[in-house]
Amino acid sequence: MNANVSFRNMDSSSSLRSYATDKLERICDKYVQGKVDASVVMTVEKFRHIANFTLQIKNLTVKGEERSEDMYSSIDMALDKIERQLRRHKDRLRDHQPTNGEAKMFKMGVLAPLHPPEMGDDSVEYGSDYDSEFEEDYELYPEPGDEGAPENGAEIVKTNDGGHAVVLRQDNYEAKPMTLKEAVLQLELLEDRQFFVFSNAESNQINVVYWRDDKNIGLIET
Repeated sequence: MNANVSFRNMDSSSSLRSYATDKLERICDKYVQGKVDASVVMTVEKFRHIANFTLQIKNLTVKGEERSEDMYSSIDMALDKIERQLRRHKDRLRDHQPTNGEAKMFKMGVLAPLHPPEMGDDSVEYGSDYDSEFEEDYELYPEPGDEGAPENGAEIVKTNDGGHAVVLRQDNYEAKPMTLKEAVLQLELLEDRQFFVFSNAESNQINVVYWRDDKNIGLIET
């Protein structure tokens, strides 16, 4: 297992590092065969101690995050969530055969809404509501200043309702080949995500599965 451990808003701790990685390795040994790449981020925000784990296992991504008033407790709760997901994955795919197919590249970005410009005024202002779901994306892109123009030459796009949005980040990603069943399982395992993009192993086309408001899973075929 390859584990990268980082600390935010707190001093580095060898005891916390060892506690998290040793316990994670024991869990992975029980449920995973093969290479595991793990990212562990420990953060302190006021009185909240947040432990965030992300595991990459072949085509599978597993995430678990918990927070409490004690970092050791947060680690335990987050790893309990990781273990439940790995157990469910192992039970459901015990007899699954490897998927053949073609990986596809796709582009995904983060846009911040801008208030519509005043009549006859070409200037725009940044929207102020930042979604915590994209916290990591915003950390990689500077927060807008008061001058009303995007930093780093960010692109501004016009929306259908006459407003504007600024492209905060845009990157290329790889959609790995999966069956629809595998993609649905991946979506269920990514508890903090509303959608999952994959390359359909049967059609070799980009597909998207997503959670509908009625709690069913929708499918978009491109």
